[in-house]
Amino acid sequence: MKKLIQLSLLLALTLGYSFQSQAALLIEPVLGYNVSTKLDIEDVDNYSGGTGAAFGGRLGYQNFGLQVGIDYLRSSIDMHDDVFDKNVTMSEWAGFVGYEFPLFLRVYAGYIFSATGETEMGGLDADFSEGSGTKMGVGFTGLPFVDINFEFRTGKFDKYEASGIELDQEVKYQSIMVGISVPFTI
Repeated sequence: MKKLIQLSLLLALTLGYSFQSQAALLIEPVLGYNVSTKLDIEDVDNYSGGTGAAFGGRLGYQNFGLQVGIDYLRSSIDMHDDVFDKNVTMSEWAGFVGYEFPLFLRVYAGYIFSATGETEMGGLDADFSEGSGTKMGVGFTGLPFVDINFEFRTGKFDKYEASGIELDQEVKYQSIMVGISVPFTI
């Protein structure tokens, strides 16, 4: 009889909780710092050690911890070498899916469906476009209203132009970012 009462209480609690609406609009501004960025242009020396600031945000839908939506990130990266005359500026649009666990932890992954970049190399304007890639991250929500995120991004640009001339070289990139975000659900 005791087990039947416990099972009934558990069932009532579960059904009562699941019938309440938990869906919400997710708005999350992001501010970060790329602690390591590698830009690899085919047939040219690899350039690594780039660092720089990033900002952006996420807009999506959250229900019972599951998150889906769209993500934007803009980075300005100093590559710390003599080849790049200016910072590399990159913009990325991605679709993401994530899950926020009740224990102050969130994991997410995304597909970068549009990425562009621009810089100056050897006095020539260089543009990277038609980029795609992936991102994955983990966030800790121990502070009230603030997430601390660690994110890894990797991708490639299918189109590379220098001063309007299209070059037939593959450009790949990888970046590790540490950031903070403030997720709002309404």
